[in-house]
Amino acid sequence: MAAPARRLVVATAVATLVTLTACARDVEPAPSAAPPSVTVTPSAGTAPAPTSTTAPTTAPSPTAQPAVPAEAAFAPPGTELTQDGDAAGYVVTQVRVGEHPGYDRVVYELTGGEGTPGYRVGWVDQAVEDPSGEVRQVDGDAVLQVWLIGTTYPVDGGPQEHAGDVRPDDGDIEQVVRPLTFEGMTQSFVGVDDGLRPFRVTVLQDPVRVVVDVQD
Repeated sequence: MAAPARRLVVATAVATLVTLTACARDVEPAPSAAPPSVTVTPSAGTAPAPTSTTAPTTAPSPTAQPAVPAEAAFAPPGTELTQDGDAAGYVVTQVRVGEHPGYDRVVYELTGGEGTPGYRVGWVDQAVEDPSGEVRQVDGDAVLQVWLIGTTYPVDGGPQEHAGDVRPDDGDIEQVVRPLTFEGMTQSFVGVDDGLRPFRVTVLQDPVRVVVDVQD
């Protein structure tokens, strides 16, 4: 090929290359694909984020329940625990004994009266029934006398007094003598193993109960 012709071909190629490069500089790169949408599912026990800026409404507090009287401290042997009360017309319809960690419990359940029953509770040398003066034999090494104040003798058609003694199978209480009612008071005796113990008395409501605990 003649020299002038070769120079023409080279010039044409160079011009073409320059034109392509300029065009390439003017073209924007294609946008990348949008990232995939991610859904976050809360795990069990995780509350989802709130969607409102409104402050949460405070839930109403539950209806207050009546307070249960705190149990008193145990009184040492040789003392008598007393409370007058303002009760009248109660009948001792149930006597129950239960064993608990650290103490044994006697429950006298009262029915049919009104007001708060009173009591006199203390250790005695003998179980002397009132008003007869008869000495009652009670199982156990020591006798706790329980007087309930504000009671009445049962009548036909009304609540009936607990009948019979209670002799539990377990615990340190050997026997609870059936309630005996006379002139607005009910007498009972609790026979306990291993001598005198500290004790306490609590009055509970719904149903009305006089609770006597004897410490282990």
